[in-house]
Order: sequence, then structure tokens, then C-alpha cells
Amino acid sequence: MEHLRRAGEPVEPSKHEAVYRKIRERILDGRYGPGYRLVFSALARDLDVSPVPVREAIRRLEAEDLVTFERNVGARVATLDDEAWEQLVEMLALLDGYAVARALPRIPAEAIDEAQEINDLLRGQVGPALDNGRVMALHRTFHRTIYRYADNDYLIESLDRVWDRIDASRVLVSRYPAKRLATAVQEHDFLLQQLRNADNDPVVLERHARQHNLNAIIAIRGRGRLGQLA
Repeated sequence: MEHLRRAGEPVEPSKHEAVYRKIRERILDGRYGPGYRLVFSALARDLDVSPVPVREAIRRLEAEDLVTFERNVGARVATLDDEAWEQLVEMLALLDGYAVARALPRIPAEAIDEAQEINDLLRGQVGPALDNGRVMALHRTFHRTIYRYADNDYLIESLDRVWDRIDASRVLVSRYPAKRLATAVQEHDFLLQQLRNADNDPVVLERHARQHNLNAIIAIRGRGRLGQLA
């Protein structure tokens, strides 16, 4: 008789799901960088599976805009030019600003404290020898700690997907200026201070959160003045 799973015991993902998760993880952490050619047979050998779950995984990742198909080439990890990347960050700014405003009356004090701890870890990264991969992972976690309280599943899912595309593009990891981190940490402090008072104006908070994200574009362009939050 097949062994019955005990209550609370984690469910093992199917082979198809496991392959999808593994390829997706490698795209998001940069092991399969932008433009990387995803050869079904090679991936199948590497993951010790048949090409069928690989093909299904690639189709799912294409639907998430993480993979593109090119005629006579096949599947590649999606790439973004500067204009497309800036448009993506503009979308992030709009969604995140609204999510932070929605979180204002809902986020508990312990979540704000958790975000503060993450920001303190970011503060510890300030310096000339910047570990961009670590910084970007902490930065994303900081923002999700807040926007998960937006009380809108579609909004949260949309933000997760935008962040996935930003991670996969590797633009922030490869081009994030070390000097930007110190001001980003200060902006985080300001946002957390505003979130601690649920009576603050959500419209003003939304504007501040939106500007914080747009400042990443200004910093990477290397020209223009950062928008002030205070």
C-alpha cells in the first residue's frame, strides 16, 4: 500500500514542477543570464529528466516573460534594453507606491520592525566593495515585507512578477552604483517612519514610495538629481 503522507508533512513537487522551479531559480539568480540559450536536450541532461518537463517549464517561463523564443535560435532568457528596463521600473514605482499606501493602515508593528532589520542589513553593506547580488536580494525582501500587506492579491502578484523580470534582467546587479545604496537606505528609513503612524496621508506616502523607486533610474543613468522624499 502506498505510504500515506502525515498531516503537515510537505508535499514533494511533481517532476514537472521541480524542473520549472529549478530553471526559474537559475534565471532569477543569474546563473542563466539575459540572452542565455536554453537548449532543451542540454537542460534535460543536466537535470536528469526527459525533454518533456523541460519543454513545459520553458513554456511556463515564456508566459511569465522570463523567456523568449527566437526563430531559428530557440529559447533564450529574456533581455531588456535600457528603455524597456526603465519602463519596467516605472511600472514598479506605480504599483509599489500604491501598495505601500494601501499597507499604511494594515501593516503591523512587527512587520515594520522586520523591514527595519532588513534595512539595517542593507546599511551594513554600504561601502565601496558592494556585493550587488546580496544588496538586491535584501532590497527586494525589504519591499515585499511591506507590500505583502496591501490586501490585494492581484497587486501583490503583479509586483512579484515585475520584481522577477527586474531580477532576471541583472541590470541592478551589474550597474547599481555603490553611492546610491546610502541614500536608498535613508529613503527606506523615511518610509518606515511614515508607516509607523497610520494617520499619515496615504497619498503623500504613495508619492514618496514612487519617487524612491524612480530614483533607481536616475542613479543608474548617472545624471539628474534624485527626487527628495522628505
